[in-house]
Amino acid sequence: MEKIDLLQKFLPAGAILTGSATSLMAANESEAASPDETSYLLCILILLLLIICGISILLYRILKQKIGDKQEQKPTSAQIPPSVPVPYPDLRVENEELKQSVDTLTVRNREMQQLMVNKIKETDNWTIEQEAKYKEALNKAAELEKIHNSFFVEAVHEMRTPLSLILGYLSQLVQNRELDRLVSTQVLSAYRNTLALQDMMYQLQDIRHGDDVANHMRLARYDLVEITKQMCDLFVDWIAMNNIDFKINTQTSVLWMMIDRRKMEYALRTLLSNSLKNTFMYGKITVNIFVVKKDGIAYGAVSIQDDGLNEQENTRIGLKQIRDMAESVRAEFTLETLPGQEGTCCTVMGPLGKHALMDLPVEFVEPDAGLVKLNEIQKEEISGFVQLVPQKKETGKKLLVIDDSDQIRWFLRHALNKEYRIVEARDGGEGVEVAKKERPDAILCDVMMPVKDGFTACREIRTNPATCQTVVIMLTAKVENEDVIAGIEAGADDYITKPFDLEVLRSKLMSQIKRREQMKEFYTQPSELPGGGPLVMPAPLNEIEVAGNAFMDKIMKTIEDHLDDPCFDAKYLADEMSMSIPTLYRKVKAFSNCSILELTRGVRIKRAAELILQQKYSIIEVCEMVGFNDMATFRKRFIEQYGVNPSQFGQPVRV
Repeated sequence: MEKIDLLQKFLPAGAILTGSATSLMAANESEAASPDETSYLLCILILLLLIICGISILLYRILKQKIGDKQEQKPTSAQIPPSVPVPYPDLRVENEELKQSVDTLTVRNREMQQLMVNKIKETDNWTIEQEAKYKEALNKAAELEKIHNSFFVEAVHEMRTPLSLILGYLSQLVQNRELDRLVSTQVLSAYRNTLALQDMMYQLQDIRHGDDVANHMRLARYDLVEITKQMCDLFVDWIAMNNIDFKINTQTSVLWMMIDRRKMEYALRTLLSNSLKNTFMYGKITVNIFVVKKDGIAYGAVSIQDDGLNEQENTRIGLKQIRDMAESVRAEFTLETLPGQEGTCCTVMGPLGKHALMDLPVEFVEPDAGLVKLNEIQKEEISGFVQLVPQKKETGKKLLVIDDSDQIRWFLRHALNKEYRIVEARDGGEGVEVAKKERPDAILCDVMMPVKDGFTACREIRTNPATCQTVVIMLTAKVENEDVIAGIEAGADDYITKPFDLEVLRSKLMSQIKRREQMKEFYTQPSELPGGGPLVMPAPLNEIEVAGNAFMDKIMKTIEDHLDDPCFDAKYLADEMSMSIPTLYRKVKAFSNCSILELTRGVRIKRAAELILQQKYSIIEVCEMVGFNDMATFRKRFIEQYGVNPSQFGQPVRV
């Protein structure tokens, strides 16, 4: 049985045979077979077992050989090209690689999460810090605003007292008939401009109050005709100065309305000032006061019509404030250009009566005192004086005043007419044209002007050969350092800010004009005077003249180095200075007031005078040494410059 079990263990293929043998042996044992039969059967079984073992071994070897052949035919990983996929990948290796990738990604994910947490913390800290800084900045801004408001209110409050005193004294002087006509005119102009300053103070005060009660209308019952006439009286000098045809037309002798007197006076003063600024001499301005019905409501209206510049061609200031004031009391303000003709018409209309204003946030007050009143004699005296233009001198220096303010031009014309012959221009464009035509010795130029500003006008004057040597002084209200630098860079000789001192202006004008004359004399006179004294170079006034002197020194040296060359001309000099002839001409003209030919000739004659004073050479030799080929021409130019013949130069005068 043990053998049969062993055979069944090692030879599973003969399990059926062994099973049969086992059953047969069991049957024989049960039947008690004889020993010979048992031995015979056992031999047969052993023989069968050996046959089966041989067959199994043979089959095993055949199967092993086939498996070896298949393994030899299968390519290795080194032999497989990269593009050919492995038929049987190693899943274990791939699994390990995937596990490593997952672990790496997990670590990186944790690192990113930690980084995000740190960034969030930093952002929160930065936000908290910025919020703290923002709150601190708000607190500082609130403190500064409080200080600013306090200073603003105190400054406006402090302006009230001096303005009240000035207006009080000026009102008394305006009504004083003992003053002469010149003083009366000046006092009236001062009174009108002080009222404008008071209006500005009220506007600043209203801006700070915003929607407070102080900014609301304070209405009282006034005669619109009387208020309008009083405001027109303040401009009688200006009207006479420009010979304006000025008329006031009224439908009735009185027109009572509920108005805010201060703001109505501001509106009338602004509209009259705009009309006078934009109306040329001998123009026409008409003030109409009338009653009109609109939508069943009666309105009192005042219109100011002029034939000056149209609405699109000029800047009329203060119109927005007038419109806002009108709308706050259900009034209307219109600005229109007259069809088919030049000029502008401004109209202010307000409802008549008190009932239309009862539901508005206004305050009804008692009427206050009006402005000073000029009697007819005073108005005639002032008008007569202003229309008398002082007799201009036919000799002396000529001064061009470029300013868009008629009052500034009028003031400078009457203040400087004894020293200069005054010509005027209303804007920068007109100023450039007048400068080219009149060739003034000096120019006073404003900065903020229509058409062309002062900087543009100054640059054009400097680049024009005919006017580049003219003294230009900027006269303006712009006081920032950048504006001063811009004016100097544009070519201005000096920069005076408003308000200005007349004596300072007069002194600077005289010194600048004298300076140009000294520069011209220096570059055209000999280094030694006939009496033996040297000609002293005047000290420069500013950095521009220092640069100009260096430039002229180089010009003089170049000319002196070629004195004996008769062919030396402007083209040769321009090549030596590395400039074009027009540029060289402008610069030489600006610093010496001479053309290149005049300067070269002057230097030749100047050197000739020096050689003659040395008494070492004859006149003919001197003529050749300074580049003259013709003795007659040399003698003529010498006489033009020194007034004597070359042979008589430096000789004592015989009585």
